[in-house]
Amino acid sequence: MKEFMKKNQFFTYSKLCTLALAMAGGLFLASCAEDGYDDETFDSGVYNSQLGIVDAEGITVTKSADEKSQTFTWPVVMGAGGYLVSLYDTDNIDEPVVKDSIVDGCTMTAKRAEDTNYRLTIQTLGNEQRKNTGSSELAVLEFNTFSPALATIPDGTDLYEYFTNNEIPDSNEVIYYDLEPGGHYTLSGVVDFNSHNIALRTTSHSDLATITYGKAGGLEYCGGLKLKYLNFDLSATTNPTLAFSAKPDPSILDAAHNNHHQITEPTTIQFCHFEGVRKMFLYDNKVKYCLKTFLMEESTVHFVSEGMSAGSLFYIYDGGGFINDFTLQNSTLWNTGEAENYMIRYNNSGRCDRAGYTSNSINFINCTLYNIAKSGQMCNHGGFDGRSTSNYEIRNNIFVDCGNGAVPRRITGRISTAAVNNFDRNTYWFNGKAETEGAPDSVEGATKTYDQSGTALQSDPALVDPDNGNFTPTGEEQLLYKTGDPRWLP
Repeated sequence: MKEFMKKNQFFTYSKLCTLALAMAGGLFLASCAEDGYDDETFDSGVYNSQLGIVDAEGITVTKSADEKSQTFTWPVVMGAGGYLVSLYDTDNIDEPVVKDSIVDGCTMTAKRAEDTNYRLTIQTLGNEQRKNTGSSELAVLEFNTFSPALATIPDGTDLYEYFTNNEIPDSNEVIYYDLEPGGHYTLSGVVDFNSHNIALRTTSHSDLATITYGKAGGLEYCGGLKLKYLNFDLSATTNPTLAFSAKPDPSILDAAHNNHHQITEPTTIQFCHFEGVRKMFLYDNKVKYCLKTFLMEESTVHFVSEGMSAGSLFYIYDGGGFINDFTLQNSTLWNTGEAENYMIRYNNSGRCDRAGYTSNSINFINCTLYNIAKSGQMCNHGGFDGRSTSNYEIRNNIFVDCGNGAVPRRITGRISTAAVNNFDRNTYWFNGKAETEGAPDSVEGATKTYDQSGTALQSDPALVDPDNGNFTPTGEEQLLYKTGDPRWLP
């Protein structure tokens, strides 16, 4: 378990190295590198000099429209032969976002992630032709991409008491609450954020705050909810981890679409770890809801299920509702308790058109699931089954002892050839052997009724120690195709 916790404290961003300008001839390149001007006849007049560092106060950072990239622009150093640029996530300094990129010119574009502390370093390079030597020091800019928080909640706070005593203001924007790095918080009662759009996050990627539920603890909502870089301990409660509001804001009732209470803002869970979940992860509180978007990525959930005779881990059933688009990506879910009946269960009346949407989906991408609904069903959603509007993206997953040996069948129910059904490189390993559904034609007994890809891996993923939280695959095929939750791959 120590190894598991250690591995999950660090998250790696992709490395990106871009050159800002294309080379348009040797003379032009030298001119541009020397002084930042396009006119090759311009002479900066700087020769035989030790060059200074870039003025860090003059560096500008501009995010792209989709906020997925950022462009850096810095003041020219006359006589320079270029710049050596690196970009770091300061919570993961050993894995640079950009490492020693030689940039001709004074601008560079790199990947951007929200809620991240960055450090940009720029070293002025010399110019051998002009006999200028580069700077001996680095220009350093430290900045972050955090949206401003309404408040930082002090370490040691009971969040139930905090939100009881501190009214959430009305806002059309996401309201951020920061928790202190390494902080410990309790939740002694049910906090209902109702229709507010709330984000709880730790401001560090490597030293996560922990929220410990008391016996009566819980989080309810019927607006947007974002949880980022948090640890949760639910071992003391049988309440759901999350639930839709028992008393929803009347303004979200959509009489025009079968009286669904519409949650149009997404539920987003990123870089979070849930320990000791004994009952449901998400519950509808017997109210008719349609949640437009649920996304969990880069997260882990350890269930110690006490068994649920008719329930599920994601239980949006009693009220008559469903989740329109459900995505689980780069995450690990496992159960070391009793078998639950379902992983996902929606009301059979739940489907996209009845809530005003044109399509619905269930997506599992690069996930590892162990002992989930072993004697039950992965999904139950009669309203989705066989419809041209029901799409499935199920690829690069490892399912071990899940879904009673019928994982693809129960995820889809039935499929329509008019819908998107993207299955690829999944492992369905149950009771020591592979399911033949989705197997290549060369496999005896292969069938393709639900997973029609013919790419399902037929070998044991040989997880190192799943009962104790180590899901590292040692199976040759799984390593070759890099399947399952990427955190476990070498």
